[in-house]
Amino acid sequence: MIRQSRLPPIFRLHPIDAGIDVAAEAIRFADCGGDPATVICAEREDVLDCAVVLHPETDLNDAMLVMYVAALGLGDALGAVVPAGIDMTFRWPNIIEANLGSVARLDLLIPDDAAGTEIPDWIAARVTTQVGELDGDWRDGAFPETSLFGEGCVEVTSSQLLESFARHFLTWLNRWQQDGFDPIRAMWLRHARSQGAEIDLTTATGRHQGVFSNIGDDGAIELENGEHVGLRDALEALRGKCT
Repeated sequence: MIRQSRLPPIFRLHPIDAGIDVAAEAIRFADCGGDPATVICAEREDVLDCAVVLHPETDLNDAMLVMYVAALGLGDALGAVVPAGIDMTFRWPNIIEANLGSVARLDLLIPDDAAGTEIPDWIAARVTTQVGELDGDWRDGAFPETSLFGEGCVEVTSSQLLESFARHFLTWLNRWQQDGFDPIRAMWLRHARSQGAEIDLTTATGRHQGVFSNIGDDGAIELENGEHVGLRDALEALRGKCT
């Protein structure tokens, strides 16, 4: 049960019923002045679906780097439960893969009026992970999916994964605050299957094609042809495809 999860003392758990949209509830909670470090989490066993509400002290451009921090936290949490030999990789900007199948997705929730050079009232990092078994031909298509169950983690629960994610996320948050973005970027790239691969992504600023070479200080992807694709633009474009 999600409601019985034990998180590090800095976090406050705010469980919600399975039928409630986590993103909508996190936005409502944050807009109403909800406490920072609150974890909004759906009471589900098949999927871990949660959002961590934060109150940044830096401008939005810097605060959005928490996306990579959350990816490392979730990646470590997943790595602790999957069987040995399963290849865990990151696909820019927001996918974690197990044996090349998408098992988790991340997103950022941001106030509508937030500007990049201003400190936002809040920001929330949302993570979803397929814990239970998937139906259908989930390994077919250009972007195959998988689940923890499908990779042999038949006894892992959403509550256990939430507890592990919270611990690892806090560790990487502290590392980010102490040492800056460089170690976060280096570790993310260490797990990035997409580095060196061809990127083809259409955002509000147009179509971007090229070979992924690096992550900029602002979290944007840098292509070998000199193009940059902003993290916020990429997430908004991919979010539109998923709705």
